[in-house]
Amino acid sequence: AAWCEGRTGYPLVDAAMAQINQTGYMHNRLRMVTASFLVKDLGIDWRRGEAYFADHLIDYDLAANNGGWQWAASTGCDAQPYFRIFNPVTQGRKFDPSGDYVRRWVPELADVDGVRVHEPWRLPEAPEGYPAPIVDHATERAASLEAYEALRR
Repeated sequence: AAWCEGRTGYPLVDAAMAQINQTGYMHNRLRMVTASFLVKDLGIDWRRGEAYFADHLIDYDLAANNGGWQWAASTGCDAQPYFRIFNPVTQGRKFDPSGDYVRRWVPELADVDGVRVHEPWRLPEAPEGYPAPIVDHATERAASLEAYEALRR
């Protein structure tokens, strides 16, 4: 529910989910980031995310959407390597260095300056109304890698 509502505590993920919920659109980079987060950080079956996107995207295409989710989950044909896990903070810094995208879609972070918007939990005072991260990315990344490695063996 937190992922669907854009309340994960990871600003780039939350901004992207706010955009899809309000407009029915999300840039492909953000589709990859949010898919990776749902599958590899939260450990949720990719088919749930695929179904959510199918219900919300105005440019939904079965083959592209289904294939994109399988790629992000490192399953199916032509999957990304299982060890590729998008870091939502790094992705935010790289593709939204000024923080304008996040501030546009996450009003609770509108007053956070620049790149600091991507890690609001590091601010001296937490922005009012914005949730703390629901998971620790580093911990979930390690658990995901361990699970995929066990399957590979």
